[in-house]
Amino acid sequence: MKILQIGSSLESWGGIERYIAYLSEGLEQRGHDVTVACAPSSPLALHVSAKTIPIRVRRKFDFQAFAQYLKCFRHNRFDAVHVHFSPDFLLPAMAARITRQPASIMTRHVVLPWTSTKVQLYCTLFDHFIPVSDAVERVLISSGVPKSRMTVAKAGCPPLQPKVDRSALRAQLGVSQDGVAFGFFGRLVVEKGIDTLIEASQALPANASYEVFGSGPLSDELQQRAKASGGRVHFHGFRDDVPECIQAMDAVVIPSVWEEAFPYAALEAMSVGRPVIASRAGGMPEIVSNGETGFLFDKGDSQELARIVARLSADPALLTAMGAKGQKEHRCQYTVECMAERIEGVYKSLKVPSPQKRHQPAL
Repeated sequence: MKILQIGSSLESWGGIERYIAYLSEGLEQRGHDVTVACAPSSPLALHVSAKTIPIRVRRKFDFQAFAQYLKCFRHNRFDAVHVHFSPDFLLPAMAARITRQPASIMTRHVVLPWTSTKVQLYCTLFDHFIPVSDAVERVLISSGVPKSRMTVAKAGCPPLQPKVDRSALRAQLGVSQDGVAFGFFGRLVVEKGIDTLIEASQALPANASYEVFGSGPLSDELQQRAKASGGRVHFHGFRDDVPECIQAMDAVVIPSVWEEAFPYAALEAMSVGRPVIASRAGGMPEIVSNGETGFLFDKGDSQELARIVARLSADPALLTAMGAKGQKEHRCQYTVECMAERIEGVYKSLKVPSPQKRHQPAL
C-alpha cells in the first residue's frame, strides 16, 4: 500500500512524534510505501526513516498549508491518509476528501471528549478512527462516535538499547548501588502527579529513593517541596540518555493525575525488564498487569504508592520477576512489528484499492 502519515503540525519530539516514526518504520518493514508529511527540520523530519514531504501547519486554518496539501494530493494517490494531531485534523483531511483519496484515518492519542459538532465533522472527514487504548475508545463512544467506525490499535516501541553499564550510570547519578531506585520520566507539570510522589517520599524505606528525570515549569517549586519533605527525591533534569537512565532504575513510577492514553514510558520500562508502578488513569490499567508486571494505585493516593514502594523495596526477587514478565509482554505485544501489523489490519479492513486498481493521479 501507498501510505501518507501526517504530522505537519508537530514541532517537538514527544509521544505522537515517536508513534509516527515507529509506525512508519514498521510499515516499511512490512513492504509498504510510506511517506510522512512533516515540518521541515522538525524533530520528526530528522528522526523518521521514511521519505518526507515538507509541509508545516502553523494553525487550524493555515490556508497556505491547505494549498500545499491540495497540490500534493493532486499529484499523488495514497491508499491511506493517516493523521495524528489535532491541528492536522481539518485542512489535510479536507484536501484528501476534495481530491478523493481512497481512505482517511485518524489516530486519537488523548483521552478527551469531543463536542457533537466535532463528532459530526470528523465522521464526515474520516473513514475510520484508531483510538490508542480502550480508554480513548470509551470517551469517543460517549461523545457519539459509532463503535463501528473505530478500531483500537495499541502502540509499540523498539526495545531500549542502553549503551552504558548500569552500575557506571548509577555511580554517575549518585544512586546507591545497593539501594532500590524508583524512577520518574517526564515533564514536570501538575498533570504528571509529582506531588503524589513527593508526598509518598515521606514514608520511603531506608534503602529506597525516588529519582526524577525531566524538566518543566514546576521544576524549582517541586525541588523545594521535595527538600522540605525530607530530601529523598532526587532531581536529575532533562537527559538525552533515557535508555541508560531507565535501565539504571529498579522500577519506573508513572503517578499521573490526568488520563494518560497509552504512555511510552511504560512500554519502554517493560522493554528493559523494569516493573511499572502507575496510577489507575486512562490506558495505564491496559498496560500494567496489576501484581504481575507492576502495580496500580488510585490517582493521588500517596499512601498506597508508599505501601507499594515499601513492598518492592523489601523484595528484590519480586522486582526481578515482575520485570521479566513485563519484558516478555513487550516482546509479545508491544514491539514496532506488532504495532505496524495491528494498524496495517485497520487499513486492510477499509478495503482500499490494490496498487493495480488505483486511479491515475489527477494532474
